[in-house]
Amino acid sequence: MSMQGKVAVVAAGGSGIGRMTALGLAERGARVAVIDLDKDAAEAVAAQIRADGGQASAHVADCGVVRDLKRVVAEISSLVDHVDILFNNVGMPNPHGIMDITEEQWQRSVDVNLKSGFFLTQLLLPLIRKSGRGGSIVFTSSAAGLVASYTTPLYTLTKAGVIGLAKALAVHLAPEGIRVNAVCPGPVRTPMLAGFMQKDAQFTDEVADLYASRVPLGRVAEAHEIAQAVIFLASDAASYITGVPFPVDGGYVAQ
Repeated sequence: MSMQGKVAVVAAGGSGIGRMTALGLAERGARVAVIDLDKDAAEAVAAQIRADGGQASAHVADCGVVRDLKRVVAEISSLVDHVDILFNNVGMPNPHGIMDITEEQWQRSVDVNLKSGFFLTQLLLPLIRKSGRGGSIVFTSSAAGLVASYTTPLYTLTKAGVIGLAKALAVHLAPEGIRVNAVCPGPVRTPMLAGFMQKDAQFTDEVADLYASRVPLGRVAEAHEIAQAVIFLASDAASYITGVPFPVDGGYVAQ
């Protein structure tokens, strides 16, 4: 799964799955543009890649705001002449239930979980096409995009939408050799995990134990395990895989 000579863009690359994916792509030879809402986090990942002998740049954006995405894509365009890999990893936990969801919460969820990937793909497609060798786009959906989330219908709505988008783009872009897939993690030990149960980060272990009891493999995933799946889908090893929602969930959706 060599990435030598390739250029990758990782959205939400400052922590968790995005961070491990950015580091893994760089380790295999890719030049990586790290986008994150947290400037310090993005710069820390880019600095680590450079310290390890790789090439990386850090970019700050609220990916749910198209104006921010346009600025970041302009920055990336000034540094590279093409892009081979795009990892649309932006996402957020959502409030539970339906009765108390406000229009503002609904819109923010759609903006972050769904609109971000749509418009970042749209804006980066000219650079992906310039590679002259196709490309790979990977979205982060969720097991909750494949089976219903009892606690948060809003999250299922957005993550199922990501899968639909990935499938449609896979068909739309196939004639150009651009593959599009969606990785569907189960519960993952990241800074966001506790938020899915509307708890603070200090309760991460407690929430991890709760989720682990529902997973056939008996534990939550670590971020690097999801990153490995993303790297595979982005690589030439997956050259005939497109339009696939790819569960990495310890058997959760098999139940």
